[in-house]
Amino acid sequence: MKELKDLSFVIVTHVYATGPSFRLEEYLKDKVKTLIFIGHPFSFSKDTRSFLRIHNKGLLVEEKKFKNWKGSEVSFYVKDLFLTIWWYLKYCKKTDYFIGVNNFNVFAGLVLGLFLSVGRVIFYTIDYVPNRFTNPFLNSLYHLLDRLAISKSYKVWNLSQRMVSEREKSGISEKFRKKQIEVPIGTDIKRSPLGFDKIDKNKIVFLGHLRNGQGVEMLISAMEKVTKKVKNTHLLIIGGGPLENSLKLKIKNIGLETKIKITGFIKDYDDVEKLLRDGAIAVAPYVDDDKTYTRYTDPGKPKDYLASGMPVIITKVPQVAYLIEKNRCGLAIDYSKKQLEDSLIDLLTNETKLKEFRKNAFIIAKKYTWEKIFKEAISQTL
Repeated sequence: MKELKDLSFVIVTHVYATGPSFRLEEYLKDKVKTLIFIGHPFSFSKDTRSFLRIHNKGLLVEEKKFKNWKGSEVSFYVKDLFLTIWWYLKYCKKTDYFIGVNNFNVFAGLVLGLFLSVGRVIFYTIDYVPNRFTNPFLNSLYHLLDRLAISKSYKVWNLSQRMVSEREKSGISEKFRKKQIEVPIGTDIKRSPLGFDKIDKNKIVFLGHLRNGQGVEMLISAMEKVTKKVKNTHLLIIGGGPLENSLKLKIKNIGLETKIKITGFIKDYDDVEKLLRDGAIAVAPYVDDDKTYTRYTDPGKPKDYLASGMPVIITKVPQVAYLIEKNRCGLAIDYSKKQLEDSLIDLLTNETKLKEFRKNAFIIAKKYTWEKIFKEAISQTL
């Protein structure tokens, strides 16, 4: 069997700002012989240019970008399929492992495998949800591709075990369990968290895209009671999105403009990390809805919080909530304004518990670094 350093990999993915695909590229590029990374932006992205990067023994030796694309969502997928095939034919022709992030990109690998050597195909699932599309035809096609990808791939990497159980409910055979590996979201730990005496013990933090399903509205409403019960408490909402203006109006209407601030979108994650570092408590109040990705995947926000040393108050929606509760690095609650209020007040007024949870948060974060996550996944795959 070849060693990792003698192997070649291709990663094909759809990209937004950041995510597991980029982390995998960072992990592999210095460890393998050749790595080709093909990224396709979504139709709603500002920059819709697909791109290709070729790494040879850790060095970036080639970089290409396709033109900006305009058209329907379907036209984007068609373009992505043909561009993946074209770039593979031009720059690769043969690889040891083809990693398709989500089922459509696995399909591209399977098509290539009909007439070229693509080695072993890995299906890396990061956003499975039973109701992916509102259009019944597109949703049926999505599940057809998903079943095909699972049955034909060498291994399946899932962000959580819930993906396995939900697929089996939709008809995926249990015989495919053995090829499925849990590869959760990892943590980036660049430095140790601040000491307890250096944090702002009244600072509550929310990080994320301000859209439906994140529970930000409930968090803002909960702050009315929390700020009355705990003097000097304030909330920093880090992020922007379609709900930003309506949330600012809500804050104004309840008279908490001096207690709640929204930063808007911050491009540089180093700046985000600085804002997280001195926080006392982080919140992830996901809406309890079985149609959202959050229930089936492993959202990155809680891991970002833990890496900053902050205990997390999280609703019992994603699987990670139970990890947080079990390891006493936060509180797992129902989607309830009262439970959120009580949990915030509890941690803000109980210094002993807050210290314990902060210590445990960083311990768990160190167990889930991207380096460890991918090392284990590659080990089980090879």
